[in-house]
Amino acid sequence: MKNPNPIPPPPISDDTWEACWELPADPETVGTARRLAREVLAAWGLPALADDVATVVSEVVTNAVVHAKSPVTFSLSRRGRSVRGEVTDRGAAWPTLLAAGPDEERGRGLAIVAAYADRWGVEPAPEGKTVWFVCAEWRSR
Repeated sequence: MKNPNPIPPPPISDDTWEACWELPADPETVGTARRLAREVLAAWGLPALADDVATVVSEVVTNAVVHAKSPVTFSLSRRGRSVRGEVTDRGAAWPTLLAAGPDEERGRGLAIVAAYADRWGVEPAPEGKTVWFVCAEWRSR
């Protein structure tokens, strides 16, 4: 991990904070990423975002671990009262929003991301892709 300490470093500016971790391609990584997200949001004074961000992180990290089968770089950045998350993996295939039927066990991940994030998208990375999302405190439930 780049930053094994869940407490974020000092702010970059008055309202901007960042935290970043290197995580293995392992199913346990999903729970670790959720825990890190919750701990960092609490330290940043944004506990109202914890459920939404943890839900999105769970889906995006799961996709990276299951489909890319590569280590991931997971980062969160706070600007004011919103948080941007990024999950970068080495997989070539981009995520696709699927229409899952009621009896299907898979295919709802990106629909969940779209429901809980204010915005999300995919960008190319030097060796793969980055799935990003933004959650703002005003929207949290």
